[in-house]
Amino acid sequence: MTAGPGPRPGAPRPTGDRATAKVRHLAAASGLGVVRHVSATTLNAPGWTTVVLTGAVFSVGPWLAGASSPAAAAVLAAFWAVLFGVILWFLASEKLVVLERGILVGSFGPFQRPYALPFSAVDPRTVRAAVGNQRTLGLLLADRGVSSGSRTVLWSRRAVTFVGAAPVLAKRAAARREPLDLATASSVELWVFSARDPRRQEAVVRALGESMRAAGVPGANEIEPLALPPRPVEVSPEGADRLAIPEWMRGPRARRTPAAR
Repeated sequence: MTAGPGPRPGAPRPTGDRATAKVRHLAAASGLGVVRHVSATTLNAPGWTTVVLTGAVFSVGPWLAGASSPAAAAVLAAFWAVLFGVILWFLASEKLVVLERGILVGSFGPFQRPYALPFSAVDPRTVRAAVGNQRTLGLLLADRGVSSGSRTVLWSRRAVTFVGAAPVLAKRAAARREPLDLATASSVELWVFSARDPRRQEAVVRALGESMRAAGVPGANEIEPLALPPRPVEVSPEGADRLAIPEWMRGPRARRTPAAR
């Protein structure tokens, strides 16, 4: 794959994580402008600690217990390193890339393509920085968060969420090169993206605010005041309110009115 064009002369340098060749290429192909910010779901410190300890238990553990030789332990260590490396490579390929006129969100891994969402397909007043695990966020939704719009990883409780056009519509619009607008979208979802840590979580929110304001998106001035600071979210109507989840999208424990029978 050839790298996409670099930033325009005088354009600000992208902030956040590294803008790889694939990021630049897909940004150029999306037609949504140059890269402004990149956030990747790479492992945080607790995640690395868990991986290292797990690998040690499965490789060195049998040797320390006298059940294998040092040579066998070395082979096991190499095996687990390769296995964990491949798994983490795919999981850490999840990115949210803020462009001039929209975002790319999803997997940038091998044979994978992220979803392209123009700012017209996102409600800026629903952007939030939340603290909660996958199960908590899933229980707020009627589909329990099982959707392509949930781009989460196990090692992070820091999420950036927003209501936008459903992934299937984003994929169809990109394939047909059609416009995508939230006002006319036949299906919407709560998008959830795991940030690596609090600093990166706040950076994503601010990058979204800055890019949307520069693009003249209505409601962009409300992003930081509504989204920050990050707050814990519980499975309750108040938790759903915090994430600006529409009533019809909510799970039973997050509804303010009983579900119709």
